[in-house]
Parts: sequence; structure tokens; C-alpha cells
Amino acid sequence: MSGGALHVHQATVGELQRAASTVLAPLAVTAPRAAAGAGVGPEGGPGVEANAFRADIDAAAVGRAAVARIRGSGHLVERSARAISSTDPELLKITLHRSPEPAAADQGGTQSRAHSGDFVVFDMTRPYRLAVADDCDVMAVGISRTELGRHADTVAGRAARRLPADSGAQAVLATFLQGLGSHLDELAGPAQAHAGDALVSLLLAAFTETEPGRMDTATELVDRIRVYVLANLSDPSLCVDSVAAAHGISARQLHRLFRHTGIPFAAWLRGERLARIRRDLLDPAQDGRTTAAVAARWGLHDPRHLARALKSQYGTTARDLRRER
Repeated sequence: MSGGALHVHQATVGELQRAASTVLAPLAVTAPRAAAGAGVGPEGGPGVEANAFRADIDAAAVGRAAVARIRGSGHLVERSARAISSTDPELLKITLHRSPEPAAADQGGTQSRAHSGDFVVFDMTRPYRLAVADDCDVMAVGISRTELGRHADTVAGRAARRLPADSGAQAVLATFLQGLGSHLDELAGPAQAHAGDALVSLLLAAFTETEPGRMDTATELVDRIRVYVLANLSDPSLCVDSVAAAHGISARQLHRLFRHTGIPFAAWLRGERLARIRRDLLDPAQDGRTTAAVAARWGLHDPRHLARALKSQYGTTARDLRRER
């Protein structure tokens, strides 16, 4: 999802389908109860249920994720095989249910009933169904698999299985999402970027917990490397060789580890630096710093390289970013 926030109150089924498809990917939304009652009323007009469906939709981009809150009448959301295209983004959808009646989830033969306070994950690259009852209150997060890196498969492996949010990282994530749902209008610029970073971190904490001794060694090493790099982004000498040496491995091993994440190390490092530079350029509190100073803070000291990198990554220049505010 790109652009500003989306708000549709008292939405019809069709409006809900259009909003959901815009925020995430093509989806079919139906309201079986409303359709069943849409016959002829006592005065020859439509039946009383024909116009009974209503939903309030609030959605916005939060960092590089899309977050939406849907409240209202019961409905069925389906992602059919026919609707899936190779051009669709590879998204994972995480839902948090705060509805009085359980929701029914189904994907790939796995079925579950999500009660109030439960999370459910859906892999948007495969067909699924989600049926929610009346008075639903659902938070939905759409996030690219690349944002979760190697952990994407772990999260996707929980598809259609309920995950209670009653303790630990799950409870923290649930509280965070509820706060987001109430303040989507108030997030912009740096605040939105920071909230997006926090959201990704909490998703990983909530959905990738493993028993002691069960962590894959390669995954653990990649995580340690990422933590080390993010703590040292301001160091201009940070590179494949220096990071590999700091972890007692060869540059070739480092390249191999990151190849399995789907993003080469150099590309990941560049993207993390550019994301923080962009965030600072959008922050009015950084107006006293030159663009060169902002870039140097995150380890980039070549203005020409920065200009090309920003243009390639975001399609804009540093000057234009500061004008966007």
C-alpha cells in the first residue's frame, strides 16, 4: 500500500472488497447473510437485509507494511487461485481478532477457529478463506516476505493456525497493533518509519520464537550479523570483509549465508542505510543538518553515490524528499 491513509465508514460489501484488494492484493469479499436476505420486502422493495451490511475501514502504510482495521458486519474473505497472479507482491497477511464470535480460517487444508485475542497468518501467494461473524473487529497487517528475510518461511509455516496473544511477545504485538489501529491518522514521516521498524521487530519476536537448542545455526548467525551491522551502520568501513572477520568467517561464507535470505549482503546493507537516510531527510528535526551530514551519520560519505542510490531506491532526490514533508 502506498500513499496516505484510507478511511471508509459505513462501507458496503463492494467497497470493502475494493479497499481490501487495494491495501493487500485482489480478494473476493461476500456477505452471505446480507445476500440471503436481499429479496423483496413487504412494500415491494428490497428485503431488510439487503442494506444491512456495513463496515468501517481504516488503513494506512506503516513503514513498509500495510495496516488495516475492519469493524462491522460478518463477511467472507477469499483469495482464489484464479485471483493470484505472478505480478502480485509476495505478501504475508497477519490478522488479530478482537471479535465476540470466533472466525473460521482455512488455507492449504489447515483449518482453525480464531477467538478474540488470537492471531492468524495467511500466505497471500496461496488460496485461503477467512470468515468473520457480525460485530467483527479485525486488525490486518500485510507485509512483504522480503521484510521478514529468512524468517518469512517460518511465519508462513503457521498459515491458518491460531496463535493466542495472551502472553510474551504475542501480547506485546497485540497491544502495539491495537494502538496503531486507533492512531493511524497520526503517523507520518519519521514517526511512520519508526513505527514500521518496531512493527517488523515485534512480528519477528512474536512469530519466530523457538525452543532452546532448536535454533538453526545459520539463521542464528545471520541474525547476529544483522544486529552487529545495524549497531555499526555509521562506520564507513563496514563491508563484507570487515563483517566476516568480526564473526570469524570468510567473505565467501558471508555471501552464502545471505544468499539464502534472498537479499545479497551488500544490497541489504545499502538498503538499511538508505532507509535511515530517507527517514532523517523527512524528519523536520534534522533540518539543521546538511544532506551530506545526514548521509555520513549512516556511513555514506560520497554525495554522488548517495544521489544515485536514492534515485534508484526511491525514485527521488534528497532535495525532493525534504520538500515532500
